[in-house]
Amino acid sequence: MSYMDLSPVAKSIFNNGGVFVPSPLALDEKKRHHEAYQRLLTLYYIRSGAKAVIPGAHTGEFALNDLELLDRWMLWISEMCHQYGDEMVLMAMVGGSRALKQAELAVKHGYHAVMIAPTAFTGLSDAGVLGLFEDIASIIPTFAFELQTTIPGSYRYSPKIWAEIFKITHGAKGASFDTYRSLVMLESAAKSSKHQELILFTGNDDRIVADLLGNYNFKHDQQNRCVSYKGGLLGHFATDSGAAVNWFNAIKDYRKSGQWSFELSKEELAHGVNRCNMELFDALNNFENSVWGVKYRLSSMGLLPGPFCSHETGSRDQAALIDNVYGEYPALSDDQFLKENIGALKKEVGINN
Repeated sequence: MSYMDLSPVAKSIFNNGGVFVPSPLALDEKKRHHEAYQRLLTLYYIRSGAKAVIPGAHTGEFALNDLELLDRWMLWISEMCHQYGDEMVLMAMVGGSRALKQAELAVKHGYHAVMIAPTAFTGLSDAGVLGLFEDIASIIPTFAFELQTTIPGSYRYSPKIWAEIFKITHGAKGASFDTYRSLVMLESAAKSSKHQELILFTGNDDRIVADLLGNYNFKHDQQNRCVSYKGGLLGHFATDSGAAVNWFNAIKDYRKSGQWSFELSKEELAHGVNRCNMELFDALNNFENSVWGVKYRLSSMGLLPGPFCSHETGSRDQAALIDNVYGEYPALSDDQFLKENIGALKKEVGINN
C-alpha cells in the first residue's frame, strides 16, 4: 500500500519546528458553535506566530464527534490561514468512530496532514489499529498521537506497534504524561529506518521545556542514533500563544548557539510553565476541567465569549488560581499584547463589542 507524502512546503515547516496550537472550540452560552469568535481565536494564533491551528483536538473537545461542526471548523481555519497566515501548515486531529470520514473532510479542505487521536481505536485489535492508520495514510499524510491514560479513549502503544506505525506515518505526538512511555516512543523512532525523516512533537504538558531542550540517544545496530522533538503540540500553546512562541524560539536558538536569551532562566521557565499548566488543566483534580481552564484563560483575555464547554464547568477556585499564576509570570502571558490589540483583532473579524 502506498501512503501520501507531505508536500515540500509542509515538510519544511514541520522540520523547522515551532508552536502548533490545538485549537479550542468557540461556543456561546447556549453551547452553539460561534463563528466570529472561532475566527477571532484563529487570527490571534496566527498573529502570535503559530505554525498551525489544529481543529478537533482534546482542547476542542474532539469537535464533539460532529462531522458538520468539524467540516465548517476546518473551513474557517483554512480560510483564515490562507488570508492571514504566512509559513503555516493546515493540520487537523481526527478520532472517534468516524476518523476516516473526518480525514476525508481534511482532504476536501486542502489540509496538509492529519493526526489520529487514539479515541479512534476503541475496540480495535492491534491489527485493526494499523489498518486504520493505513486507510487514512493512503488519502492524506498522517501522524500518530499517544494520549495520557486519564483521558477517555487512550491507547497504549507497544514498541512493536510503534515500529509498524512509523513505517506508515510521518511522525507522532507523544502526550503520555509518562516519561517511560515517552522513551518507548522516542526509542522506536530512533530505531526506525526512517529515523532521520520522522517529525516528533511533544504533548507532555508536565515537561514541555525539558522535552524541547533534549536530545535522545539510543544504540541501534552498533550505532548511536539521536532523535529530538521538532516542536510542541499541546494545550499550553492554546493560550498565551505569543509568549509561548517567544520562549520556544529561545529554546530553538539555544540549541543552535548555546546562548540563552529568554528573560527567565531555563529552570525558571520550566517551573513556571508547569505551574501554569497545573492550574489550567485542573491537574490536581485528575484533569476533570482541563478544557474549561484553557477556555477560562482565553475568555479572560477577550478571545472567547466565556469558558463555555459541552460538559466541563470548572473546579472550585480554578479561575482564581489561573489568574494568580499568570500574574506571577508576566513573561508567560499575552495580557499586555491583548490589552493593546484585542479591539483591532475583534474589529477585523466583525465583533463590535
